[in-house]
Amino acid sequence: MSTRQSLAQPDNEDRAVAVELAEPSRPGRAVYRRGAANPNGSTTALRADVLGALGVLKVATADQLQRLLRPAATSNKAIRQALGDLALHGLVASDGNTKARHKTWRLEGTAGLEAAGHVLGLPRSDMGSTARGAGRSGAQHAMAVNETIAAFVLGGTAPDAAGGVGTITDWATEVEFVLPGGKRKVRPDAVWQAPEIGVPVLMVEVDRSTMSPERVAAKFTAYRELFRTRVRDNDPVRSDEAAADRTVHWWHRTWPGHTRPGYPPVALVVTDAGPAALAGRQQAVADLSADCWRGRWCREVRDYNDDGWREYDDAVPIIATTLQLLAEHGPLGPVWWRFGRSGRHSLTEALENPNNRAAYDLRQAAREDEQQRVHQELMDSLVCIDCGDVPEEESTWVYGSRQWTRRPGGRCWSCHQDREERLEREAEEQLEAARTANAALRPCWTCRGSIGGKEGSKLELREKARPDRLECPQCEQDRTAEDLGPLMLPVPTKREQMAALVSTPHDPWWEDRLLHAKLYPAKSRRV
Repeated sequence: MSTRQSLAQPDNEDRAVAVELAEPSRPGRAVYRRGAANPNGSTTALRADVLGALGVLKVATADQLQRLLRPAATSNKAIRQALGDLALHGLVASDGNTKARHKTWRLEGTAGLEAAGHVLGLPRSDMGSTARGAGRSGAQHAMAVNETIAAFVLGGTAPDAAGGVGTITDWATEVEFVLPGGKRKVRPDAVWQAPEIGVPVLMVEVDRSTMSPERVAAKFTAYRELFRTRVRDNDPVRSDEAAADRTVHWWHRTWPGHTRPGYPPVALVVTDAGPAALAGRQQAVADLSADCWRGRWCREVRDYNDDGWREYDDAVPIIATTLQLLAEHGPLGPVWWRFGRSGRHSLTEALENPNNRAAYDLRQAAREDEQQRVHQELMDSLVCIDCGDVPEEESTWVYGSRQWTRRPGGRCWSCHQDREERLEREAEEQLEAARTANAALRPCWTCRGSIGGKEGSKLELREKARPDRLECPQCEQDRTAEDLGPLMLPVPTKREQMAALVSTPHDPWWEDRLLHAKLYPAKSRRV
């Protein structure tokens, strides 16, 4: 694994290659002669940086090394001088050229690996191979990996692009992880550590569009199988636990500080195709590997909707971008598409799990707030018109044989009861007044009872009878039921009319009989 030792400021005591400092060529001059051991005039610091960079990249061009190690330099001449001196010592070698005719360099033999390991602080067993022969075919894949690492370290080239993160020593290549069973291996193109920005580890896959999307998607299945591997936890704090319970994921012990649910993230960087082809390739890989990154769907039983969230405990976070976008905007720019999310995000934003429980809780809280708002608006509309009370919840009461429900513009239960009792009292008082008034009127023509009807009957009048009323409600209803037609009072006789001239008749219907005689003459009456 890589260390945090800076290649820009090496320790002279730990150099793999010693340098003879030449004496000044002339007294008083600041220019030094080239030493016999390093005739190209390279410095010890630069040679150590080159060794360390090749220890990480395995194969690189002088231009790539210059951008990574001395980005402020205007040319790669100093890098070429250091490579030339290291080649004289048998520590580096060149196998060929890239398609752009740039010479490729690699470490040479065990001496080169040990020298680079000495700079990086790594044992020989962790240094991998020397990539012998990779430059003969142009090392196209290695060049794409190097450009990816350079984009991470240097940042974007666009005017407003974000800067890079870390140094070359934060990276490792040719790292092999053995799957359970020991037959299959997972070998990321590069492994990056940046705990200072919350990324303890990031596996990087660089895809040059030379293999099918199915083969690329199969890599993520292998990653999940690898990440599922558990090992025994030797923490003394857990010594009292059973052996079966003292297991942890191996990666959690290797790279502590991983706090997000799920496994370590994997970045897919695609290149060597047009924008449309690269976009379609990313989508195809996402669709084929959905089972690895989608997560498990969960929802609350109490919810009355289809909303829920995803659990990512057994999911691999996968982010994707193109090498062009990464080089233009850097790793912290909005270049990453997180499988399962829309849009492009910065690195740290893309690593946040989409549609997780926290996002669901926010949506649920918003729904509850909306329900509370609607409920409060309803309760405000149910304010009592008598006392102004605002209820906490809508209520329905059964009052006697009647049901009462609080409604807008209505009353609270207490005011409702008071009003009902008041209306009952007023109705009783009105009924008593009507009975007294109707008893003082003339009786019913048919039954000779009260003109208001029998007390307590359903048809009893609750108000004073009209002056023209001749029958009580019951007799009037019976007349209608028997189809007897309207009541016709007897026509006053001549004797009664003559007597009425002398004194007022005692007949309570006298005025009505006179009126009926005018309205219904004897000739038009039905016999």
